[in-house]
Amino acid sequence: MYIDTENTFRPERIIEFANGAGMDPQKVLRHIKVAKAYNSDHQMLLAEKVEDLIKKDGLNIKLVIVDSLTAHFRAEFIGRGTLAERQGKINKHMHVLMKLADQHNLCVYVTNQVMARPDQFFGDPTEAIGGNIVGHNSSFRIYLRKGKKGSRVAKLVDAPNLPDGECSFMVMTEGLRDA
Repeated sequence: MYIDTENTFRPERIIEFANGAGMDPQKVLRHIKVAKAYNSDHQMLLAEKVEDLIKKDGLNIKLVIVDSLTAHFRAEFIGRGTLAERQGKINKHMHVLMKLADQHNLCVYVTNQVMARPDQFFGDPTEAIGGNIVGHNSSFRIYLRKGKKGSRVAKLVDAPNLPDGECSFMVMTEGLRDA
């Protein structure tokens, strides 16, 4: 199940990855359910409806992707005056997603936006949106960034049972490969 908040789902990439893995692209696409979220309330409703798809429709959903978790919340709740309401709604949304994962033994993967901190003089000036609410409600936090020569770097920022670390990889038309 792919909850798309920024119109970023691309079937052509799924076709490329399926071909690279030796799978039938049309069969792979038939097993992906995509729902476009138009605002934060709709996004939260879509997450709640995943349970209905599992229980009532008998779908075998094992992965829920929310891309991007905070996009609508940032657009709708502008300024410091709305911060508490925004964080409360994000917290509720993440708890629904955690409950889904626990009760149905599925993986929930959320992408998040980052912002630049102009007051940061040393190190990486980017900071994840959503603050402690998103950070504390995530079991594993991975920071993805561009690397050298077209590579990508995945840095494990927080995990309950693993030390911090990072690895480099390449995104190819055939799928992911070691850098």
